[in-house]
Amino acid sequence: MIAVTRIPTHRNDGSKVSRRELRAILTRVRDAFRGYSFEGPFEGAWVAEDGEVYEEKSYRLEVVVAQNQVGEARELFVSIGTQLGQRAIFFELREGGEILDIE
Repeated sequence: MIAVTRIPTHRNDGSKVSRRELRAILTRVRDAFRGYSFEGPFEGAWVAEDGEVYEEKSYRLEVVVAQNQVGEARELFVSIGTQLGQRAIFFELREGGEILDIE
């Protein structure tokens, strides 16, 4: 399975996410799931339940997870969102994906 989230370039208060903080986040993800794919940034927007509009640039972060790791991925992504001062964080789970050892 592939778990997907978005990592914003800026917090909701407008402050930039530093390269150091981003590196630390990616290290946490790599250590938890033994790898990741990181692409972007891309532009996006969403409207909260109260009507507030959020427009931002974010990176797409993907990790390959086993079925028994889905909860761990959700928890880690929520933790990252909390760390970055987000009101919400995107989570997608798709079928497929695996790492093929060549050696």
